[in-house]
Amino acid sequence: MTKAFVFGLDGATFDLILPWAKEGKLPNFNRLLTQGSWGPLESAPNMRSPAAWTSFMTGKNPGKHGVLEFYEPIAQSYDVRFIKGGMRHGKTLWTILSEKDFRVGVINVPMTYPAEAVNGFLIAGLDAPGPQSPDFCYPPDLSRELEGRFGSYILEPGLTGYLVNGRPDLAVEKLKEELAQKEEITRYLMKTHDWDFFMVVFRSLDAVQHCFWKYMDPLHPQYNPDDARDYGMVILDAYQQIDRILGSIRSELDEDTLFMVMSDHGFGRRHPANHQLNQWLASHGFLTYLVGARQPAFQRLLTRLVALAFKVFVRKTSRSVKERFARWFPRLRDRVQSRLCYANIDWSRTQAYSDTLFPNIRVNLMGREPEGIVKPGEEYAQVIQKLRLALGQCRDDRSGRLIVQGVYHRDELYSGPFVEKAPDLLIRWKEDEAIHGLDLGEGAGTLPPFLEEGAPLVPGEDPNIISGDHRLEGVFMAQGKAIKQGQRLERAHIMDLAPTLLYQMDVPLPTDMDGKVLTEIFETSFLDGHSLTTQDTVTHEEPYAPESGEYTEKERREIEERLRALGYLE
Repeated sequence: MTKAFVFGLDGATFDLILPWAKEGKLPNFNRLLTQGSWGPLESAPNMRSPAAWTSFMTGKNPGKHGVLEFYEPIAQSYDVRFIKGGMRHGKTLWTILSEKDFRVGVINVPMTYPAEAVNGFLIAGLDAPGPQSPDFCYPPDLSRELEGRFGSYILEPGLTGYLVNGRPDLAVEKLKEELAQKEEITRYLMKTHDWDFFMVVFRSLDAVQHCFWKYMDPLHPQYNPDDARDYGMVILDAYQQIDRILGSIRSELDEDTLFMVMSDHGFGRRHPANHQLNQWLASHGFLTYLVGARQPAFQRLLTRLVALAFKVFVRKTSRSVKERFARWFPRLRDRVQSRLCYANIDWSRTQAYSDTLFPNIRVNLMGREPEGIVKPGEEYAQVIQKLRLALGQCRDDRSGRLIVQGVYHRDELYSGPFVEKAPDLLIRWKEDEAIHGLDLGEGAGTLPPFLEEGAPLVPGEDPNIISGDHRLEGVFMAQGKAIKQGQRLERAHIMDLAPTLLYQMDVPLPTDMDGKVLTEIFETSFLDGHSLTTQDTVTHEEPYAPESGEYTEKERREIEERLRALGYLE
């Protein structure tokens, strides 16, 4: 029986790995590239971690499993609710293996809270409120065992908080500490538990690239040579620490074990275009702000004061004070953010809007949004068509070059019963273009005075802190006795990995998986001896933990605080 070990890396990119491996800086990655099969791995369409990791573990597109983001819209409102892995539809790779009596071990995969009852153990990931949560581990007593041996479990290193407080040096220390603890826990559980399938995700690459990209990239607008001398090597150091861990773990495995390295998305330089989408929509007549008599001067002033106070509070207040504030006023934070995100929008004259955080647009649809004005059917289709044509002509405000690779309607990207959870349009920026900002065109002259050029109303992800962002192509590498050496894959999707692992372990593939087996990575002798079999499954299954419901108020605050610290919320 063939075993499998999956080494997950959140946000790893070949844009960094390939040149550094060639230069001899990442010898273990280089060994995988020369002795195994590899290639870019296409992420979920929106390149968001919740959608991508859930597509990995289910082999399904987000329209089937229902997880697109850390939060989802609340019907008939402009508000959102946080979601967790328990709201996922469809079985995971490790559940399927458990049902076939394989022994599994899973550590730190995002969107796995509450921990499923598997044939082995599972330590939940990013969506868990914290290590002390009752369902953080399966079996439950594993939490006490790990804390007794390794101290407090570091779920996330929290780099952003250190940078906000002007202590990048402490961020670097915490990064190294978190990586070291994950390695120690992984090696301990590998040795103390029997397993056929083992997976661990190291999320710190995502955090360090979000926070430190500007220090190493001379083309980044926030690049400073003096800061680069101090912190320009932080990302490389993190990759080298990962490289050492990778080599150490690989040396513990025999050649019959499939060793797979993968990431949920890639990474690159961040730009401000997402924050400017509502301004762009306003300048092109799709969105209208309350101005003049429709918005009294005192209301404009109040909005500015709230935004300023909120920014100071988020950036300068200690975590303990924030937690006390959250206990005293549990829903205040959500309400304030909603007011700022959609501040001064005249919904009665707005056809489309954005959350200004990610490259997507929602239509203000009658019957769906509480103040929707666009009629379903022909009018909706016309607005979509106008938006697509206009977005296709988006240009950089400095170079004048076209910067949109494509604009996609959700029906083109997703299939299944949960497509309606996705925004109406997803924008894909040209990743090879240097984007400084959106050219707002002639309509920019009609924007209200409270819109400061280039500054979103919502605090957003501060470009002085969050300088790196997700890219569509992550990484895939595989090595083992059954794997071809030096095989470059031209195209692989994150949904392909679950079917490939099941096939490699001689488990029938569920017929509702969207991914395919990457047969090109296997030696002919292996393919000849392993036929591909399937089993009928029900596409629309109930969430795996429906009884867990939504987060409690306390859990919601903890999740919100962590996502903000990671730069996913502000």
